[in-house]
Amino acid sequence: MTEELTRWITEYGYWATFFGAMLEGETAAFLSGVAAHNHLLSYPLVIFFAALGGIFSDNLLFFVGYIAGERILPRFRRHSDKIAKIQQAIRQRENFIIIAIRFAYGLRTIGPIIIGASKVNPFKFFILNIAGGALWGIVIVSLGYFASTAILALPFHSYLTWLILIILAVILFIFFRRKMVSLTKK
Repeated sequence: MTEELTRWITEYGYWATFFGAMLEGETAAFLSGVAAHNHLLSYPLVIFFAALGGIFSDNLLFFVGYIAGERILPRFRRHSDKIAKIQQAIRQRENFIIIAIRFAYGLRTIGPIIIGASKVNPFKFFILNIAGGALWGIVIVSLGYFASTAILALPFHSYLTWLILIILAVILFIFFRRKMVSLTKK
């Protein structure tokens, strides 16, 4: 999947970044950052198109939730407790959740639907989603850009490099997962 996405990004450039950020999210934005580091794409334009793709898809999902959330969310019976906790968090910290939900592993798609179903003001969501999307685009594309720099600078054998990267990814995953769990418990 990653090889195909990489080929797609280098072949279709910014359109691949835009649609990839809409559909695949972090992977497409990260790999576009790697492509920018390798001078295949422009770093500022990659950030712009990744953010734009994320903003567009989150607005679309928000309106799905706003219009049909009451019919869609009950279908996720296994996750009803999590959905209720997220809705509670939205009521307590609406602005923060709108901006940060895209960084929550496992909530990138369902998060905007839950926010929409919570009947958040659409204009407010739109404005905060732009801020969150811009922040997301900068962070994820920059991670790809600078990780590419760091990986190329490592003097290690490729297997050791991958082992280090996997360990770092697991640590980051655990950290962000715990943050989101603690956020939904509040």
